Amino acid sequence: MSKETRKDFVLVIVTAIASAIGMASVFVACRPLAWIAIAISDAYLALVLLFAAILSDDRAFAARWPWITRLFPTRTAALFVVALLLLSIVSGFAGLYVGTEVFSSNKTPGDALYLSLFTLAFTDYSPKPGYGQLVVVGQVASGILYLIAAVPLLVSRIATFASP
Repeated sequence: MSKETRKDFVLVIVTAIASAIGMASVFVACRPLAWIAIAISDAYLALVLLFAAILSDDRAFAARWPWITRLFPTRTAALFVVALLLLSIVSGFAGLYVGTEVFSSNKTPGDALYLSLFTLAFTDYSPKPGYGQLVVVGQVASGILYLIAAVPLLVSRIATFASP
C-alpha cells in the first residue's frame, strides 16, 4: 500500500468513525457522543481551512511541516471524506435533538435526522429559547464551516484531474 493510499485510508476511517459516533448518538440518545462527532468534524474542517489558507500564502510551510499535507485527501478519498463529514454533522446534531427540549416536542430518531438535515440547510424550525437556540445556532455555524471548507476542498480536488 502506497503512502498516499495509507494517508487517504486513515482520513476515511477517522471520518467514518466520527459518522458512526454521530449515528450512535441518534439511536441511543446520548448527547456526549453527539458532541464528540460534531467536535471531530468541525475540528477537521477548521484545520483544513486554516492550513489551506497558510499553504496558499507560504508554499514552503508544507516543507517545514510535512504532516500538514496528510489532512488533504486525494480526489477519490475526498468524495468519501466530504460525504462522511456531512453525515457526521447531521447525525451529531440529530443526536442532540432526540429526546431533548430543543424543540417544542420530543423527536424520534427519524424526525431528528430529518430536522437536522434541514436545519443544516438553514430552515427555521423555531427552537425553544436557551439551549434549543444555542444548539441550532451551533448547527448553523457548523453548516457554514462545512460549506466554506468541505465543498471547496472537494471541488478543488476534482478540478485538478489530468486530461487523458
